[in-house]
Amino acid sequence: MEKIFSLLTRISELYAIPQWAVNSGAIAICIILIAFPFVARYLMRPKYYKFRELILFKVLWRWKYKKGDVIGLWCYCPKCQSMLMVDDENCRSEETLQHKITYFVCPACGGNELGRVVGGDRRYVLSLVRREIWRHIREGTYNEVASATKEALDIYVKLEEAKAENNAEALATLEEKAESIETALEESVEEISQSATEECEDTLHVKDTELVPTDLPTSTKEEPKLSQEDRSAEEIEAVIREEKEIKKDGV
Repeated sequence: MEKIFSLLTRISELYAIPQWAVNSGAIAICIILIAFPFVARYLMRPKYYKFRELILFKVLWRWKYKKGDVIGLWCYCPKCQSMLMVDDENCRSEETLQHKITYFVCPACGGNELGRVVGGDRRYVLSLVRREIWRHIREGTYNEVASATKEALDIYVKLEEAKAENNAEALATLEEKAESIETALEESVEEISQSATEECEDTLHVKDTELVPTDLPTSTKEEPKLSQEDRSAEEIEAVIREEKEIKKDGV
């Protein structure tokens, strides 16, 4: 440190610059050198990193990015912004995909159900949401979706304010806007969920057909067992046939 201060004083004496200006310049250069990697990383990151919210299945989804991957994905209440509880207990007992339902419940809003997804448990839902996120990023529609999500959240806030004020007309108009935005966001997801369920059903059907035996080998086929009476009757008929053939040959 003493060498640095002596160097700064020599520079100020050599070029007739005030000491405070030289010191402040040195401090500014140090700050720039330290902050440059972080600023460069921030400027060089992809543009879709700002896309971190999405309303899907009537709930709000939030996430982060790390090394080009979606992390920390979870659902929130679009009204009170609190984390939701996920109920997928029936997915363990049910076997058919149509009966497997995942429910989203907000404990802060009285434990009311906000939305549901048919076809699988929470892992299935998270995979659907990830696919939808990457689809918007791949198609370049994430800016439109982000703006629509912000608009929907503003509408939810206004809905709560209108409910507090008991304004019926404002409630009706805001509910219509919220429903239109939700349907526009969910129409694209229905196709993905249907394709995913069809793929799962196809794989299950193929596995079932592989398990069902088609043709049994000849060694495993059980031959009909004859009783002693049937055998004796057959032996008698054979003897009679032989005698008839001998008589014919004799004639």
